This record gives sequence, C-alpha cells and structure tokens, in this order.
Amino acid sequence: MRTVRFRIRPTIPRHTLMPGFLKRSRVVKTLRYTALAIFGLPFIPIYRQPLGQALKRALGMVLAGEVKKPAMLLLGTLNYTVFYALWVRHPWGEAKIRSKVEISHTHTLEIAFIVGSTGSASPEDIEVTLESIRTQDFQGLVSHVAVVEPDLPPLTFRPVVPEGSEFVCFLQAGDRLTPDAISRVAACMDGYPKFKLIYNDHDYLIKGKHRCFAEFKPDWNYEFSLARFYLQTPVFFSAASLEKLGFSKLSGPCSLPEVVFKIYENHGSESIAHIPAVLCHHPYSRREDCSGELDVYGKAVAAHLARRGEPARIERSREATRGLSVHFPPTPDRPLVSIIIPTRNRADLLRNCIESIETRTAYDHYEILVIDNGSDEAQTLEYFREIAAHGVRVIPDPSPFNFSTINNRAAEHARGQYLAFLNNDIEVISPEWLGEMLGLAARPGIGAVGARLWYPNDRLQHAGVILVGGVAGHAHKFLPRGLPGYCDRAVLLQEFSAVTAACMVIRKTSFADIGGFDPDLAVAFNDVDLCLRLKAAGYRNVWTPAAELYHHESLSRGNDTAPDKIERFLRECAYMRERWGDFLRNDPAYSPNLAWDNYDFSLSWERPKF
Repeated sequence: MRTVRFRIRPTIPRHTLMPGFLKRSRVVKTLRYTALAIFGLPFIPIYRQPLGQALKRALGMVLAGEVKKPAMLLLGTLNYTVFYALWVRHPWGEAKIRSKVEISHTHTLEIAFIVGSTGSASPEDIEVTLESIRTQDFQGLVSHVAVVEPDLPPLTFRPVVPEGSEFVCFLQAGDRLTPDAISRVAACMDGYPKFKLIYNDHDYLIKGKHRCFAEFKPDWNYEFSLARFYLQTPVFFSAASLEKLGFSKLSGPCSLPEVVFKIYENHGSESIAHIPAVLCHHPYSRREDCSGELDVYGKAVAAHLARRGEPARIERSREATRGLSVHFPPTPDRPLVSIIIPTRNRADLLRNCIESIETRTAYDHYEILVIDNGSDEAQTLEYFREIAAHGVRVIPDPSPFNFSTINNRAAEHARGQYLAFLNNDIEVISPEWLGEMLGLAARPGIGAVGARLWYPNDRLQHAGVILVGGVAGHAHKFLPRGLPGYCDRAVLLQEFSAVTAACMVIRKTSFADIGGFDPDLAVAFNDVDLCLRLKAAGYRNVWTPAAELYHHESLSRGNDTAPDKIERFLRECAYMRERWGDFLRNDPAYSPNLAWDNYDFSLSWERPKF
C-alpha cells in the first residue's frame, strides 16, 4: 500500500554519509542559527505574540531549574516564526521546494467549495476565504460555493454538493488558499486520476499577513491520523466517491474526519494523495483554540475503530494539546511474547534490564531469552546461573558479534507468537510497555512496533526512525522530556518507515516471512533494513509513546571511533544506499521541506545545484 506524493530528490551533502562523530560540528550549526537570528531581527516585533508566550514558558522552566528545555523551546519557536519568515523569502528555502511541485492549466475543473462556519467565525473570515477562491490563477476553474451556517461544531458540514461538480473541497472560514493552490491540485489530479482524497501542507497567519508555524505533513499516515487530525483543511474529494458513500443523502451534518475515515475504509491508502507544499494559510487564532475540534475528532476516531471491530481506549493526550492517546489492548487469548536480549559481559547492565522487566511489566505472559555472545567475566557467568535457576533461558552463542545473526538464531529458539527484541542496556519505565506494544503488533497490517526510549538524563533517544542524513536517524533525538516536538510528533502514536530494534515487538510469523535481520548488516541499520522490507511487503511499522523505557545506548559494545569500525559503518551505509537508494530520498513519514542533515524537523536550507 502506498500514498501518492510528488517525489522530490533532496541534495544530500556528502558529509552526512559519515558517522555521527565526523558530521558537521555543533559550532557550525550554532553559527548557522546565529546568522539566521541576526538576519531575522527585523521580524521579531512581528512575531512578538508567539515569541512572548514561548519566553514566558521558558522563564518558568528556568525558575524550575531547567536549562536545556527552555533553550529548545525558544529555538523551536524561532525556527517556525523568525527563521520561517526568512525561509519563505529565500531562494534556497520554500522557492526551491515549491519549484519542484507541478502546476497545471490544461483543463477545466468543476469544484464545489463547502465553507464551514462556526459561531466564532466573522463575516470578514468568510469573505477572506471566498476571495481566495475567486483569485485563483487556474483559468479553467468552475466553482460552486456553499457556506455552512454557523450553528455547527468545528470541522462539521452540511452534505451540500451542487449537481455536476467533479470535486468537492472542504474549507473553514478564515482559510486562505494560495493563488496557485488549484493549479497544483489539478496537476496532482493529472498525474494520479484515480485519487479519492488530496491534502496539502498549511501554515498560519498573524494579523492576516505574517506567515508562521508551518505544518509540513507526512504522506498518509494512518496511525498518526488516529491520534491527530493532521490533514486539517482544505481537503479535496472526488465527488463520485462521496456520492458512493451516500454523502448527499445524509439528513444531518457530518464531520470532515468522519468522511476522511470512510474514504480510507472503502478505498485504502492508495486513494489518498499528498502535495508537500503550503497551499493554504489558517488564521493564527485557530492554532491556539482547538478544543472543539478535538471533541469532534475523538468521536470520529471512536466510530471508525468501532466499524473496523478494533477495541481501543481513546482519551485526550496529556502531552499534546491537539492530540489523542489511542491504546489498543492485547488480544484476549494473551499470546506468549519471547523477549530476546543479546549480551556480552556487563552483568550490571543485564541485571538492571531483567529486574526492571520482572518487577515493572504489567503484561506477564512472556519468556526471557538471554543470548550470551561470548561472555567471559566471572560475575556475568555467575549471574547467568542465577537467572537460569528461576526460568530465564540462557542460550550460548560464542560466534563473532553480528547483531543480525545472533537475533535470527535466537528467534528460532523462541516459543512465543511474538518476538520482543531488547538491548541489554534497556530499563523499563512504564509498566504497560509490553501490553501497549503487543496490542499494536496484533493489529492487522502491522509489522514492527517501536517504543519511546529515553537517555538516563530524560532526553529523547528514539521516537521513530526517519530516513535522513544519507541513511537514517532517530526523530527528535535529544529532545527534553516535556516538549511535544514538531506538530506533536514526539508524543503521539504514528507510523514510521522504521523503528529501532533496541526495543521492538513483531509477530514471529512476519519476522520469518521476510527472512529476519540481514546478516550482511552486522551492527548498523539492520533494524532499518528489516523495517523497510516489512514496509515493502505491505506492513506498517508503528511507534508508540505509551511504551517508555530508558536506553543506556551501546554501553556494552564500546567505542565506534576505531578505524575498522568506521570502515564497517561506511560499508553498511553503502549497502543500504545501494539497496534502498530511491526510498531513502523520499521518506513518506517525513517532508522534503524539512532538513535532510538533521533529526529535529528544522527547515531545509539546501543550496541548489547549478
């Protein structure tokens, strides 16, 4: 299954193919941000409202003893206000990306625009939206406009589709389409005529003219759509698909999220297209007040999952103002999970890992397999005898270290229906971690499930893997606890192209069907390769923030700066680029508008090649 998007090849700097310790230094990045701040000084008064709010929150954090969190908060706010203002004006910024998104003027389009109007919408908001429709530069546009009365909740519309319309566009009062919006939507229709739904990126306007807080969205991301209505407006539908759903025959109002889910239920992800460009500006006030939308969206998600027969607990997220927490319980038959932990010496790490599993894990139908990769310390060997006495299976594997081979052999010994791969430097935080991951892994179409991993200093280590930096990296790495990340993506359930095997749950049959980990990738990227093969086989890889664990990363494996390890890493990079080259340049869980040499969802400042 795939979602259509215009494929844009980023220019990947050569240095990003090097290991982390050879990458661009922090000094260079600091200088870049300093230069942006200097050039952005004239824009600071324009964005005094969001910057003032961020500064107030940051001062509160400083008074509470925080240091890094307020710095990250302020930098994130600057990135999508002041720096964004520079980006939309600079030829290396939005113009470069936008020039690669096609436009079309070749035919006539008859579109019905349905404009939702809540009680808070003013006549000026409605007029702004209507004017943006009238001023489209697409010459072949035939528009029919219906403004919904203001007595309905947000994202809710009357089913009014004028006869003869080919397409239906849902907007909210205050939305401003960019002049080229319909031209770019028409090009998408030309390139993919069987679409049922098209959405695009959007940003917000302060005082009706100053752009900020762009939301550069992933391609259709089903799990993310359960946690957040990230599509927003406008959304374009095929009128025929709405007619097939009986939209025009509905007697009462319906919500936009409900229509989106029904399109997905009936036509699948291949009917959904994403244009990775800002084609609409929303009023800034809507970004700050979203409580009504969340109520409507929660009901739509609950109804959708009920139609699919998937039991779930849905509640407002405590970490994201615009998000929902969606929890899928383990299946009633309580399947056995085989927890596989490779290790070599470091009994202290292994003891901490196993004791945290045994004392903090609520789901208790599991077995633990410790794979001994040539341990020779007396303390470790004694600990093996200790844990074996109370049911932990210790399996010797003295072969040279190869993460893929070790875990593949261990999977053959596993008795469970599900495999949980765990590093020996993992420590459980949330008791529900295994139940949450198992509940997701048991759902139809799910491949690998990843967890939210923290460094011991409570900075984020893993929140999904994005295909950047030449091969891959961890999204939002080093983000302090308490910050939601870009578009709440560090705290909400979602699909990623890959997740780390430092803590991964997968159905045993799915793991076997794709051949397990690739032994040619002994250390790096074996989990990424596994996930990409799962994705190619039609599975979705999912990351959940509800499973939280500490990761004392790679403490037992040692330093990666030795010449032979650098050579091995570069060889594995080349292997991945040869096998997955095209896909590595077009991660559907990311955006071409975002940086390809960083993992913090900052803006892309690529210098064009001439």
